[in-house]
Amino acid sequence: MLLALLLGVSVFAISYRLLSVYVKTEKVVVASRYLEPYQKITVSDVKVVELPQKGIHPDSIRNAEDLIGSYTICPLLAGQIVLAGHVMSSHNHPGISLEIPVEQRAIFIPADASRAVGGLVNPGDRVDLIWSQRGTGFYQPGDYYGAVTVMDQARIVRVVHDNSGEFKGVVIAAPPETCEEITHYLETGSIYLALVPWGMTGNGMHFDSEVWPGK
Repeated sequence: MLLALLLGVSVFAISYRLLSVYVKTEKVVVASRYLEPYQKITVSDVKVVELPQKGIHPDSIRNAEDLIGSYTICPLLAGQIVLAGHVMSSHNHPGISLEIPVEQRAIFIPADASRAVGGLVNPGDRVDLIWSQRGTGFYQPGDYYGAVTVMDQARIVRVVHDNSGEFKGVVIAAPPETCEEITHYLETGSIYLALVPWGMTGNGMHFDSEVWPGK
């Protein structure tokens, strides 16, 4: 039994050496775990492995150090070979545009703290955008004093402060046609932010006002 085992190991070793002469391998970079789109790549996210040369795509990344700090532009599965088209250089990182769905646009809503829940809003919160025209001549009895809800449950992408830390407004994402309406309302009045309760937005519910990618 022991002799048979030793013979088997010997045959395997000899076969491996013979095959290694004919099967050429090369080092390539693969994802060491699942990576989401637009994720910044760290040292622990990728690793170098050797694979048969004939099975390697010509656009495969060969040096893991070349990827550190770059961003994925598509999902990568654990063990998947990283190609040049899968990543974006950190020098070309476009910022928050990566967080905006292709069917929407980002727009800045200027507001002081008194019109934005005292400035107590954060990225990821949802707010209703309520417009009120400047001046008192517009107000008519029975029309909610001229206030109009421009957009329901808009998600805040960024909160903007100036260099002194003063609250200046928020960036939200909205369909292009809604952005046009918001632009008109901003030119004719003021927009207030009304914070939406978290329980209304965190249950996987679909909102007609926005479609956000799963993250």
